[in-house]
Amino acid sequence: MKKYIELIFLTVIAVLIFSCKSTVLPIATFTYVMQEDTIVFTNTTTGATSYSWDFGDKTTSTDKDPVHIYTASGSYTVTLTATNEDGSKTYYEVITLTKSLININGDFTDWAEIPTEKLFTSTVSDTATYKVLETLKVCVDENYIYFYMKLDSSKVGPMDIYINSDNNPTTGSNNWLWNKCGGDYLIEGFLNVKLADATVFNFPATVKDQTSWGWVESAPSGSGVIIMSTPKTVTGKIVEFEGKIIRELVTSQWASAIGFGIFTSDANWTANGCLPGGGNLGDLLQVQLK
Repeated sequence: MKKYIELIFLTVIAVLIFSCKSTVLPIATFTYVMQEDTIVFTNTTTGATSYSWDFGDKTTSTDKDPVHIYTASGSYTVTLTATNEDGSKTYYEVITLTKSLININGDFTDWAEIPTEKLFTSTVSDTATYKVLETLKVCVDENYIYFYMKLDSSKVGPMDIYINSDNNPTTGSNNWLWNKCGGDYLIEGFLNVKLADATVFNFPATVKDQTSWGWVESAPSGSGVIIMSTPKTVTGKIVEFEGKIIRELVTSQWASAIGFGIFTSDANWTANGCLPGGGNLGDLLQVQLK
């Protein structure tokens, strides 16, 4: 009888211990790094054994630290549900991203997807004075000015990009290659280093003589204002490449339309390529920003 009572007592104690066991739910959290349209998630959850992700675009994952590529710009609610043997906890954040118009990877196929009204193109004519630069394409989003070029790389050393940011020809530098250029910003660098050395110059509005050298450095060489793909050979020495200019590193003040032009020079700084116009005093390429 005594042993029977002891057995009942031990059973009751075991039940009490089991019933008093605390429930420990996971603490779900995550961080992320945005790389263009790609989001790299780092799971910082504690106390979980499994994970379920909803990226807000009708796709999911059970990876601990997923990498997700979004196909369109927008705001997405990313939800992480962390689970252990005691239950689940959920954490979410709203992520907003703007997908780039062009991926700077040397593919070039995404240029064909740019709507006509957003794509601005210039090609060299048979009567052009300077023919080294054959094709120029430009498009713009909120963060970047994208450009595509085809040229004879054997004849190009420095490259100069002129931008009339306020679209006003009465202010800025009047370069001899274009009518009423009004360049407010000049970006200059060398093709052989993929313009990684590009320097940004500003022509202050206080300089009234538009034919003088009034340029003032506004972003130093190596500032990263331009990101460019590796040139690809088309035929012989003719190459094509694409790049993007970080708008905020040039200026935060932009008109709804801008003037845009590029000229190339040889190793002796003698101009040999120019678009638009080919060096025949044409106007800058008119690029709509809004």
